[in-house]
Amino acid sequence: MLKRDTEELVLEYCETRDLELRDAITIQLSGLVESIARKFVGSGEPIEDLIQEGYLGLLNALDLFKPDKGVKFTTYATHLIVGQIKHYLRDKGKIIKEPAWLQELNSKINRVTNELSARYGRPPTTQEIAEFLGMTTKAVEDVLMTREVFKVSSLDAIYEDEEDEWNGYDLDKLNCEPCQTFNLPIEERVVVETAMQQLKQIEQQVLQLFFNEGYNQTEIAHQLKISCNYVSHILRNATQKLRRMVNEAEWLDEQRFRARALERGDFEARILDAQTGLFSADYLSVRLREEIQRAARYGQSVGFAIFEFVAEKSAIDSLGEFALGELLLQASAVVRDAVRKADIVGRYGRASLGLLMPYAGEHAPTIAARVAELLTEWLQTTFNSNLRHRFEIHTGWAYYPNDCENADQMLRAAEQRLCEQRARQRLDENAA
Repeated sequence: MLKRDTEELVLEYCETRDLELRDAITIQLSGLVESIARKFVGSGEPIEDLIQEGYLGLLNALDLFKPDKGVKFTTYATHLIVGQIKHYLRDKGKIIKEPAWLQELNSKINRVTNELSARYGRPPTTQEIAEFLGMTTKAVEDVLMTREVFKVSSLDAIYEDEEDEWNGYDLDKLNCEPCQTFNLPIEERVVVETAMQQLKQIEQQVLQLFFNEGYNQTEIAHQLKISCNYVSHILRNATQKLRRMVNEAEWLDEQRFRARALERGDFEARILDAQTGLFSADYLSVRLREEIQRAARYGQSVGFAIFEFVAEKSAIDSLGEFALGELLLQASAVVRDAVRKADIVGRYGRASLGLLMPYAGEHAPTIAARVAELLTEWLQTTFNSNLRHRFEIHTGWAYYPNDCENADQMLRAAEQRLCEQRARQRLDENAA
């Protein structure tokens, strides 16, 4: 029945292009999208990201589908959903990462270099390393060159002292080509160059010499007449600053994109929170109604919980929307690790997360308490003491069928329990 109803809706949508019909089709096929996305969980990417890409594939299928071709829409959509997720994974795979075999080869070269240095009383040449390992000289040179390449790709990595890696080498004697810089697309280059202008002059100089001109840290230190340790310190801090600024610029662009999408009435913009990319409160509400309908039909149960980051308004405002969104995004990962794959996490309010728990029922209070405890522990161990003392986790929960009869009642019950916990907290503070 579901497939037939869906096919009828698709035929009507192809004729009318009614956005409400598209929303209804997307909601009906949400199970198809999620089931396909879960087949790719072994890729290492977050399931939420895979599901979001799946929805993009479904929306593309709706726009491109031609009923006169004699193919069922669900069959056509399945191919496009799978294709969209695979395309996303291929793009993610373009990020430069050092494979295991290269790590092992680097380790062998380090051991051989130390052994030959002890034997000859001097750093070995590239040819001597190659002969010892039974490799060509060019192959050893390429491996040595990739060390700098992978450093360039890891802008967010933190190194205690990046020059320790080169102990035992005489860099001037190694017959190795200089590191090649990357040709970024012009849009990304503009963003990076704009962010670079906000750095200190010494930071700009070090990044320019290291990333664009291929100098190593020792050579930079000689040129700028500063210590190697100071160069390493600048590289660590400046790349982290640059990464934060680029991320914020991308976030602002995403905000503008989502605002335009909302104006157009795009369904994708409504199922995802604009600031974090998590599922939105509207989507959680729709899914809650679906789960309750399913539970009523099959005699099952559903749980729902809210986790609110509570602090003085001035403390939340001081974070800014970008940092607050990042806080919720990181917190959502903590929640996902603590619950089942079937449970759905989304942003429920400005400073709160919602957790939909199919089949959990009367276990919802216990699960909510456990997750709240984990979030509290995460705040205490992850952030500095200033943030730790300002934020607390408050929880509200509800479950179907014993606790309430429908989705609206569940949400009101969960919010009511959240308010009661706030009130108890205020009473405790006043008593103290």
